Amino acid sequence: MRWVRFLLWFVLGLGVLWGGYWFVGAQALERTTQAVFADQRAAGLVAENSAVSVAGFADRFDLTISDPHLADPISGWGWQAPFVQILAMTWKPWHVILALPPTQTIQLPDGQDVTLTSSRLMASVLMQPSATLPLNRAVIEGERLTLSSAQGWRIGVDKAVLAAERSPTQANTLRLGADLGALTLPQAYANIPDLGPALTAVHLDASVTLSQPVDRTLRDPHLLDLSLTQFHITWGAVDLTATGQIKADAKGMASGQIDLRLKGWESLPAAAVALGLVPPSNEISVQRGLEFLAKASPDPEVISLPLKLAEGMMTLGFIPLGPAPLMP
Repeated sequence: MRWVRFLLWFVLGLGVLWGGYWFVGAQALERTTQAVFADQRAAGLVAENSAVSVAGFADRFDLTISDPHLADPISGWGWQAPFVQILAMTWKPWHVILALPPTQTIQLPDGQDVTLTSSRLMASVLMQPSATLPLNRAVIEGERLTLSSAQGWRIGVDKAVLAAERSPTQANTLRLGADLGALTLPQAYANIPDLGPALTAVHLDASVTLSQPVDRTLRDPHLLDLSLTQFHITWGAVDLTATGQIKADAKGMASGQIDLRLKGWESLPAAAVALGLVPPSNEISVQRGLEFLAKASPDPEVISLPLKLAEGMMTLGFIPLGPAPLMP
């Protein structure tokens, strides 16, 4: 039965090695996390936590950061939460799960605090197993999300899914997707004629090409190309879609065209007055302007307009909008 004893000792040896790997990895993860916080403090930012711990022996690295607080004193942005967890399997550390608490606080540059609550909010980040760990896929999923401001406004969404995935055929290109369901707007929008208090659908299908890959080096890539396969919003009687492509020209200015289609435009003049965007005395003028645009479209019930960006200028149909933006 020597082979049985050999097998037993072999398995025990592997267990000891694997356990050692876990303890070494856990300690390195704790030190690296604290070093990241220290680096941010050295750069003049607020970066605090009350504890950093790693659990999950022996098949997972479950990193928990207690009471994280991050803020930029210059811009005024900040974020804090009771905890955040970063989870990964020991045999696949390049696939990370981020679990966020049901309540978080966001500080805005104008000084107000916004509370983010959710019944579920998680992110999954899958990187390619190489030296620089380039992004392969990222997904954020949330349910029953609510943003509540100390100034009294509130926004909620039943479900949200945001995703980015690396293109297998185009270098430094990411496909982007977003779906939001039942986006509830602040109370001020509740009684707008024909629109109501909620966006019933928000959908995005697009791709972006960057100057360099998104990876662990955290370099700042520049946007070279934005392609909209579809952007779609439904708000009551109004339905807006947009498709097109924008690229950076030789001077870095946005250049291209986005085609807009607006259905239910008849509701917009009264809505603009209700929102205080247009004085009541101008409602008829706005309505006539929209009627003119509708008559110039192939379908009078749908206003079709191109948003053109060329030679540093931007126009919506025949309406000049001013200088085109720089591509970030």
